[in-house]
Amino acid sequence: MKSLCRPVAVLALSATVLAGCLPGGDDETSSGNGAGEQQTSVAVTGNPEDGAREAGIDLANPPAPIAKVTFKPSGQDDIDTTTIELLELKRHENVMLATFRLTGEGRGNEEKNAHQLLGYSSFQPVFIDMKKLEKYRHVDDLTTRPGNVKARLGEPIFMFTAFPLPRDGVTSMDLQMTGAAAVVADIPMP
Repeated sequence: MKSLCRPVAVLALSATVLAGCLPGGDDETSSGNGAGEQQTSVAVTGNPEDGAREAGIDLANPPAPIAKVTFKPSGQDDIDTTTIELLELKRHENVMLATFRLTGEGRGNEEKNAHQLLGYSSFQPVFIDMKKLEKYRHVDDLTTRPGNVKARLGEPIFMFTAFPLPRDGVTSMDLQMTGAAAVVADIPMP
């Protein structure tokens, strides 16, 4: 049953995207604090048999990262580092859809969930427009839940989220992928 849930979740998000029913136009949803909204949780592990293909990621030739940050997660003695990469950032109607890859490196071969790879932090990436001093928070209802996905150290986990579109004229922004890691400057907007 577990292996069936991931492809179904990916297909559910795809159907929502294709139907053009993504939230993100009003302030409540754009800030990621929309109460009462139906939650969509999509996550794909790096196992090719388990859904990277459903995420549109070709493991033989994955896209080059747009942005990358490596940090030491707190509270995890067996995880030496976690690397977070922004692989895709696409405009779709009133949101930007983002695909991230998390890879933990360390000792052991037991599965770790994304929450552990993040040092028990939430997955809450934020784009920052330093010129206009505005933050574009992820849409919480369209963000992977970090506890829902697992992979062995050295194997990637793919996570998804959406952001409100930037204001007209904004061509690049800084990206804070997690509070434990440095900000990546000048990410081009789609």
